[in-house]
Amino acid sequence: MSDFVVYVIDDDLDVLDSIATLLSTSGYEVKTYHNVYEFLESKENSTPGCVLIDLVMPEICGIESMELIRKQRLFYPVVMMSAYGDIEKAVSAVKLGACDYLEKPFEKEKCIKAIEYARSQLNEEGGPADADSQEYLELYDNLTRREKQVFHLIADGQAGKQIANAMSISYRTMEKHKANVLNKLGISSATDIVHILYKNQRPARFSERRERRLSSILSYSNSH
Repeated sequence: MSDFVVYVIDDDLDVLDSIATLLSTSGYEVKTYHNVYEFLESKENSTPGCVLIDLVMPEICGIESMELIRKQRLFYPVVMMSAYGDIEKAVSAVKLGACDYLEKPFEKEKCIKAIEYARSQLNEEGGPADADSQEYLELYDNLTRREKQVFHLIADGQAGKQIANAMSISYRTMEKHKANVLNKLGISSATDIVHILYKNQRPARFSERRERRLSSILSYSNSH
């Protein structure tokens, strides 16, 4: 039996089958559930692992599902999934404890990276998170003042027009700044910005210098 299991909760059976196939062929042990109640009632959820949960489901949403799992004292890292690319909900999910967020449909590499990050949260040393955070700190320093503003407004869940209004610039100019941010950080979508900011608020281990640098970045959104 594997010492790490990926538990997948989604109301769409086709999605469950697709994710199970993708991950099992990549060497992961996968268990699938139609809703969080099936997961909690299962006798096969005791092996440490991570939980992939769909954000939008008819019976009970992903955030509520995550809270129920916590109440059962199953403190597995949670990766939230959504087909809607809703930045505001992504921010809420990560703030409430999800360790990552995947926008469906997602590439195999991105899914595996999210799972490996989740696995690192079960590891006392937390090595992968430390390396990723240092890389993004260095890339963040290459952003202009305006680009940093866009970065933090997106991370706060603001939509494009709201960002343009807040910065007193045109929508087209805002889109240009946003494109520059994505390009400089080497990411492909606005939801990746949520990953960077909120994952780096609570890395497993950081040197004093990195902690100070992260604090200054995270406080930026409150002062601009």
